[in-house]
Amino acid sequence: MKDAFSIQEIFMTLKKRIVLIISLTISLILTAVIISYFVITPTYQSSSQFIVIHQPSQNNPVNLGELEMNLELINTYKEIVRSSSILEKVIKEVNLNTTPEELGKKIQVSSGEDSQVITVSAIGESPELAAQLTNLIVEHFQKTIVSIMNIDNVFILSKANPASSQKPIQPRPFINILIAGIIGVATSIGMALFLEFLDTKVKSEADIENLGITVLGSVSVIEKRKGKKEKEADDEKKQKNNRTNKFNNS
Repeated sequence: MKDAFSIQEIFMTLKKRIVLIISLTISLILTAVIISYFVITPTYQSSSQFIVIHQPSQNNPVNLGELEMNLELINTYKEIVRSSSILEKVIKEVNLNTTPEELGKKIQVSSGEDSQVITVSAIGESPELAAQLTNLIVEHFQKTIVSIMNIDNVFILSKANPASSQKPIQPRPFINILIAGIIGVATSIGMALFLEFLDTKVKSEADIENLGITVLGSVSVIEKRKGKKEKEADDEKKQKNNRTNKFNNS
């Protein structure tokens, strides 16, 4: 075994194993293409925004304390949006074959820092389904929050639109192919160097010296000389061929 490789040995090894490197890299890229285009089902994401605000009256204007309380309630609103009571109504209305827990994994609820605007995003197997799920969740939240917290000031700022979510979020063929190519090159190079490291065959005088053995001399390859009988047989064969050619020409 070799303890280390020089830069020249590395390049020579990669050159010798170039077929392995190219084959493995292409195989992984083709696998990524097949999985991205023929195995993974495309999924789409659509979003909607709403805000819950306090409507002041002339006799009771908004103060800073109420604004801070509204911001603290944002996390509560997020939990209600993802609650089973709302998701069950959406599943029943859309007639989905799933559970609230599974649907909840496809729902994202977020808000900006110090912002009362809440963004709801849903993932579906089509832009239309993703938009439908998002809009229904927001609508059912708008109806449910009235009975839960006696709040009727939920305003929808923007509804989910299928036209704005035509590009699937998964899979991403270009990224998958790029990652597969990088992994293929790195893996094949590592495999080539590892195979060379395991190769214990003595191929040159340098390999013998690396084992700590002094080289006393080398034997050159000498072409085998033909004996007298072999020369006579060759001459007789040539003469026979010449006579045959003369006969054919005549």
